[in-house]
Amino acid sequence: MSLASSLARPFGRRLFGILWFDLVWLSAVAGRHDWLLVTLGLVLTQIVVSARTKIFNWTLYLGLLGCGILLEWLVVALDVLSFTGGLVPLWLVLLWCGFAAMIITTLDWLAGRYFAAALLGAISGPVTYAVGVRLGAAELIRPEWQMWLIYGTLWALYMMLYAWAIKRFGGSDVKDLDNQSAD
Repeated sequence: MSLASSLARPFGRRLFGILWFDLVWLSAVAGRHDWLLVTLGLVLTQIVVSARTKIFNWTLYLGLLGCGILLEWLVVALDVLSFTGGLVPLWLVLLWCGFAAMIITTLDWLAGRYFAAALLGAISGPVTYAVGVRLGAAELIRPEWQMWLIYGTLWALYMMLYAWAIKRFGGSDVKDLDNQSAD
């Protein structure tokens, strides 16, 4: 079985998306400015592969990317933490470029599942920031429990927005999911 046929199937597409994004995350967060070219290459590859799927939608991608950058700006404005490299450094923008591509093609099963999306966001979102702080990518300004609470809330909202947006704007694979659940 070829890589292309594996990626055409939901399981292969999702597995690739998660594993590839793990590389993007590691490169962006651990490498930051020193690994910008590596991160850029990984993100561009992820976007090209993701854009070739039936589920990918550029409007959805840009909306998720914009909301993610806004989320980061808000957390810095609220003095929750500060990122190494500035307000919203380039490595963090690249991370969000990769995340927006990954989430569309990997977490499409959350379409219309608002509680599951909120729960996933409330748990997994803050974990990544807690690890990022420990890797030196950000500095906590508030007590850590506040970071968990604020990021958990923001990520729950972000993921609920995603669950709505992927159902509304996702490609043909999401429409197929709707038809299967109606059967």
